[in-house]
Amino acid sequence: MNFSSVRYLIREGFRNIWQNRLMAFASVGVLVSCLLLTGGAYMAFVNIEHIFKWAYGQNVVVAFAREDCTDEQLDMLMDKISGITNVEKVKFISKEQSLLKYKDSIPDTVYEEMQGENNPYLDAFEITFADLGKFDQTITQIKQIPEIDSTVYSDDIAHKLTNIRQVVLMVSLWIILMLLIVSLFIIANTIKLTVYNRRLEISIMKSVGATNAFVRIPFMLEGIVLGVSAGAIAYGIICLLYSKLYDVFGTSMIGGLVSFDSVWHTILFGFIAIGAWTGMTGSAFSMRKYLKDQGGISGVL
Repeated sequence: MNFSSVRYLIREGFRNIWQNRLMAFASVGVLVSCLLLTGGAYMAFVNIEHIFKWAYGQNVVVAFAREDCTDEQLDMLMDKISGITNVEKVKFISKEQSLLKYKDSIPDTVYEEMQGENNPYLDAFEITFADLGKFDQTITQIKQIPEIDSTVYSDDIAHKLTNIRQVVLMVSLWIILMLLIVSLFIIANTIKLTVYNRRLEISIMKSVGATNAFVRIPFMLEGIVLGVSAGAIAYGIICLLYSKLYDVFGTSMIGGLVSFDSVWHTILFGFIAIGAWTGMTGSAFSMRKYLKDQGGISGVL
């Protein structure tokens, strides 16, 4: 295919949009709405994930070291716990630090008597897990370490958080999938109208030897342009709306909201990719029906 053919196909794609600009405008508007809902569902999921991670950090496991552990053994114990795959963070709390925490709640004389060898507390490790879905397995690994005396944790909260997270994930994925299907139908119907309006021209092109690919390319280009335009517009709108929302609720909610700076590239490239894919796929579906018989006359009459 030479340069003049490519230029002709590109020009035809944009001419299709201009000739059917009212339908194209409506399609872009509806597709923008679908992308905004998709982006809203994604941002809700990202923020819920962020809240869950914050909640994971609050649901710590406390592992107590054996009373006879030396400083060297405590260092080795720290390394053993940190080496467990699902462990995200480990904080060592000495028995002196534990006693100091309760200094203001006990009489001074009792506090002095509890110093040194009379300290009833044990050296401990506050452990945060990366994935609460692997809570039971990780707890088992920790308990198997010989230097561990006992552990304190709440597995009920971990299991509830994991179940809620899975439900939110499934609901978000289904919402996004349904909106993508709706977007496909929107683009397909727009291209179908264009094909109907140009069915005689397409028939003539087929009669003089134009290949299906040559006829199909302008319509696929039209779909891609509509999809990408909708993606760019939707990105600008969601960027503006979420920035305003973040200014109001960014730090006041539990765990805070995710900054748009950390997800803008996912939203932008995601919208552009979804828009282009939706436009191209919708056009391909619509064109396949009409290119079976000389430009699709029998399919539209």
